[in-house]
Amino acid sequence: MEERARCSEATLDGRYLFAFDGVGIEGNGQVPVAGAGYEVFNGNGNVTSVISYSVNGTITRNERVSGTYTVKADCTGTSTYDGSHYDLFITPDGSMFTWVQTDPGSMLSGFELRGTAKRVGD
Repeated sequence: MEERARCSEATLDGRYLFAFDGVGIEGNGQVPVAGAGYEVFNGNGNVTSVISYSVNGTITRNERVSGTYTVKADCTGTSTYDGSHYDLFITPDGSMFTWVQTDPGSMLSGFELRGTAKRVGD
């Protein structure tokens, strides 16, 4: 019988690199969005990030943001940064996760095959 995953906020602990791309909705049109950076999860529900990104060719570099996150025992979770919301899907050992933005008018995600969200240190 397969053992069930048992995750918590402590599962996400340390620095994770990430990259993403997608589209944003502006009026009746779509604009390309891409970015990369790192997040530092403290293992207790708080996260800080440094991110550089492009929205329709307008570049923002090394923006620092902080947020909060939750993790359920089934290794799913959520994070929130300045009013933006994300669903998280975490490996049981906490070495990697994928995410998708869940706000209306956004289509951003970070997946292992297209981007990364991988722990690289404490």
